Amino acid sequence: MADHDSQAEHTKAEHTHGDSCGHQAVQHDDHVDYLHDGHKHAEHEDHYDEH
Repeated sequence: MADHDSQAEHTKAEHTHGDSCGHQAVQHDDHVDYLHDGHKHAEHEDHYDEH
């Protein structure tokens, strides 16, 4: 993933985005973002980035 803004407020240990997480998945270039409380989270190494 080439660009990211900042690290998300929750960690992967607190919540894991995926098919059954309850958040809408949105394709974004070469990865998937998840809509979360009005913003997008994208997996990046051991955390999520805000988009």
